[in-house]
Amino acid sequence: MSAVFSDEEILAVKTRYPELERTGPGTVEGLLNMNAVYNGQPLTDSFQIRITATNPHSDRVPGLYEIGGRTKSIADKYGFSDLRTLHQNMDGTACVCVKQIERQKFPSGSDLFVFIEELVVPYLYGLIYYEHHQRWSWGDYSHGSMGLLEFYADDTTPQTAESIADILPSIRKDPNWKEYHKQLRKPSAERFCLCGSRKAFRKCHKKAWQGLVQLRNEMLRLGIKFL
Repeated sequence: MSAVFSDEEILAVKTRYPELERTGPGTVEGLLNMNAVYNGQPLTDSFQIRITATNPHSDRVPGLYEIGGRTKSIADKYGFSDLRTLHQNMDGTACVCVKQIERQKFPSGSDLFVFIEELVVPYLYGLIYYEHHQRWSWGDYSHGSMGLLEFYADDTTPQTAESIADILPSIRKDPNWKEYHKQLRKPSAERFCLCGSRKAFRKCHKKAWQGLVQLRNEMLRLGIKFL
């Protein structure tokens, strides 16, 4: 991923989103007017956003920041202070999807326009939907490493060594990595949940437990060590 946006990328974006402006070599900022339909339900809205060519949480996709205070107002509406519930990281970047979907929606060679269309607009649509219904329109994965595991409970197609290599560094960075490592080496549904609740894993985060078993099976099949 380049650290700057090319003139061609900016031109393509402005043909559809004319109020987005390049404010630096690797920064785009402004009003994104969106008109999207998912599952037959149209939603129209506007967001003040910033997009950066570099992302502290991903070496694949740019960084998205919702800078108009909308995320905070939704959190205030429902009375929670942790914006990670709305998939906003502590540094303000949006977690637009789990890493496995990054590869699907933003394959190598993709540009800024693809990022906006395939990841930014769906994420913002989800925020609008959450604002009205207090849930995500297409279901929800947990924030962080638990979400990476939950993905495998839904997607049971055979993985590649490359796709698994994409997500393992993120799991290794988790503060609770030692417990993840134990579970990958020797799974136990009765061991305390990886979220730290001290409840049985299978009862607390059943979907993440199922995903961990699926991930482990794929790692065994591919001969990937549980490092």
